[in-house]
Amino acid sequence: MNETKFCINCGKEIPANATFCSFCGTDQKTAATAETQTDATATTGKQPTPPEHTNMWTALKLGMKQTFTWSQRITRPQYWWLYLDLVLIALILTFTLGLKVYSFPAFAAHVNVLQAVLLLIYSALMSWISVMQFTAGARRLHDSNRSAHYLWFSLIPIVGPILIIVFMCQRSKPAGERFDRLASQPKPWTHKWWTWCLLVLFTLLYAGSVNIVARENAVDSALTTTSNSDSTSDSDDSYTDSDSYDDSDSTDTDSESDSSSDTDSITVGDDDIDISDQKTYNTSYSDSSWTGSTFKIDKVTVYKTDGAYTIGSGSDKRDFNGVVKVHMSIHADRDISAYPTQAKLSTNDGQQVDADMDSDDFDGDLNSGTDTDGNLYFELSKLSSVKDITSIRLKWDASYDTDDYDDDNDFKTYDATLNLN
Repeated sequence: MNETKFCINCGKEIPANATFCSFCGTDQKTAATAETQTDATATTGKQPTPPEHTNMWTALKLGMKQTFTWSQRITRPQYWWLYLDLVLIALILTFTLGLKVYSFPAFAAHVNVLQAVLLLIYSALMSWISVMQFTAGARRLHDSNRSAHYLWFSLIPIVGPILIIVFMCQRSKPAGERFDRLASQPKPWTHKWWTWCLLVLFTLLYAGSVNIVARENAVDSALTTTSNSDSTSDSDDSYTDSDSYDDSDSTDTDSESDSSSDTDSITVGDDDIDISDQKTYNTSYSDSSWTGSTFKIDKVTVYKTDGAYTIGSGSDKRDFNGVVKVHMSIHADRDISAYPTQAKLSTNDGQQVDADMDSDDFDGDLNSGTDTDGNLYFELSKLSSVKDITSIRLKWDASYDTDDYDDDNDFKTYDATLNLN
């Protein structure tokens, strides 16, 4: 039986003594030289070093060593152990850094230094393991005697990835030796300048795409918050005509307005409250002294109820015959937590009450760039006339997260006094 060998270029089976491939015409001298060296090794009694046992650790070491290696092969166990390693590493990176970097952008109107550092670290590591996975796929195809160009099949929806998986699962073929092209003194990829340039480029591209997604997430979150606050405000406005005031009345020289209504009632939570009198005041309170975030109060309305109403239960049960409604808007210049719906209100006649639990839900954790607004409701236990309330004092808290233990500005208690006249 005639002995055969495989072409070093196309992998076709040809006679062992052939000098040129009859299929592609490639000179086979390289193969002859390799065979001569193999025979010499066998003659001198030197045996090849047995391969290291393949496991997760050895596969990862090989993958790291051959991150930018294309023209060699990797066995089926080595490839799938490496694949498992990279999947686990990607999951760890996602849960430790990915959730943080995708939560809000590092590069927006202002650069968040800590977020930018985390983004670059995450992007560099993800780019590295992506390159490692890609080149390992090329070497696995070589081991099955296929060109790395078969990776283009992955661009075909559904069918392409399935074909790639089938190719990756096939056994090694001796003809794949044609891809074993070693340099005389190969340099590690860490000693080549172009590999580092590629890693930096991939890192910047990956970081840019993550930052874009993070910005879209922040915008969507802000729009959702604003939409919720707007719908709540619209609902509050529909509670009663007495809650709104006529634009024609705003032309009065006095900022306060005695507005009459058709329904003479307001709704707080699930309760409809009849009113006998009301007075609305336009205010101009604005505070931007903390983190650049702005808190504004532009309108205060005092209601006198038609009779006494009861709120609470048990020991917290109490009667009230007056309601103060405060309209507030917030612009967050950074990620903050603000809680005006937990505010305390003091009046000029000595009453102090907490905000009603049914106040608008427009506060809490606010992302940078968020604009939101809503109404706060305070029930007064005693109110003879809406004119009795001439000033109110409002206190609420706000804060932000920081890892700087020396940052004394991470907590703020707002204290606003408004004269109603």
